Amino acid sequence: MPIQELDNMENLLGEVADEFGDVMKLMFDQDPGLFETRFGEFEVQVHSTKATWNAQVDAAGDEFHEELKKLVEKFEVRLLQGEFA
Repeated sequence: MPIQELDNMENLLGEVADEFGDVMKLMFDQDPGLFETRFGEFEVQVHSTKATWNAQVDAAGDEFHEELKKLVEKFEVRLLQGEFA
């Protein structure tokens, strides 16, 4: 069984991905100006609302989690092939 499928490793990778999502979602609350562009004194173009930002973060977090699993698998294979000997 690949290491990234072991319960403990899967839980740890999930925690990292969840923390990534939590931190990214905080960005909207901490600096909402990052999600809009001001033109002159009165015109504002909003790129993301909080809801759309959270949906984007959720999608990114899912992909991030999958990429973490692939990275762990890559290093497991390299280790088993003796690349670090």
